[in-house]
Amino acid sequence: MEKGSVPFCSKDGFPKVQINGRWECVAEYLDRCIGGQHIVDLIERNGTVYSVFESGHELPMLCFCCGMPLEYPDLEGSRRDRVGRRLESMAVEPVELKDGQWHLQFSLELSKKGLLSQPLAVPISIEAAAQMVHPPGCPRGRRTPALGRQPKKRRRKKRRR
Repeated sequence: MEKGSVPFCSKDGFPKVQINGRWECVAEYLDRCIGGQHIVDLIERNGTVYSVFESGHELPMLCFCCGMPLEYPDLEGSRRDRVGRRLESMAVEPVELKDGQWHLQFSLELSKKGLLSQPLAVPISIEAAAQMVHPPGCPRGRRTPALGRQPKKRRRKKRRR
């Protein structure tokens, strides 16, 4: 994500991402759905690894610089490391890539897993928020557009005889 390529939230400085046709602050959006929740599983589906949170939300793990699915050569080891951690916060910072270009890196900041462990920062693409799978009943889940919405029908009163 290059500075100037996406709008930024005036409230907290995080990048915005287009979700369901609206620009949303990525940190505020993710915080509403998964903030403070524990990761309960790490699953792979159709070549993409998802972090599954206790509410049932599934966040795809996408590369922060190209948006492609991150590769997990040891998925079971990554699962053991992540399950039980909680999403504590998010961060965005400039980083230099191998080719010398500077990009803004968005990261999930996960809690310690145990007494001797360290917190974990997981860089991901802001597009992961737009591709998050919401559980049934989540008010932020995908909505079908109200195209050709029909007006409400009027009820006729019954006549008494």
